[in-house]
Amino acid sequence: MDDRLKKLKGSMRRTVLQDLNFTEGLKHNIKNKINQIHETSEEDIILAVFQLLKQERTGFELSKLIRARGIKTFENEEGFLYMTLHKFEQKGYVNSYWKDKDVKYYQASTKGLRLLHTLDNKREGKAYSLKEILDR
Repeated sequence: MDDRLKKLKGSMRRTVLQDLNFTEGLKHNIKNKINQIHETSEEDIILAVFQLLKQERTGFELSKLIRARGIKTFENEEGFLYMTLHKFEQKGYVNSYWKDKDVKYYQASTKGLRLLHTLDNKREGKAYSLKEILDR
């Protein structure tokens, strides 16, 4: 398989990618835009999750509502959403409970609501709070 990929890559360079020429300035601009999108999207995702979890919701409901906001991070990767919710739950930002043995509901805890308030109101707080959630 590795040899086939190498051959494909070489073939792409000789045909499709042959006419592409990126200057260093253009490469730098593209990298900056990608970094800006990445930073913004993490913040948007966390804000969206906590805003939506003011009310109890299932993971499926949450996923649909996040997609409705135009955030496609969890599209086709719902497992990542559940890992994120579990991480928030372990840190005390989200509470959950099982209903009817097969449906799990999530809701922002008091700590999660305080975090949401901080994220909504303070620019400096956003960077600190996001770092706190993602790194610990």
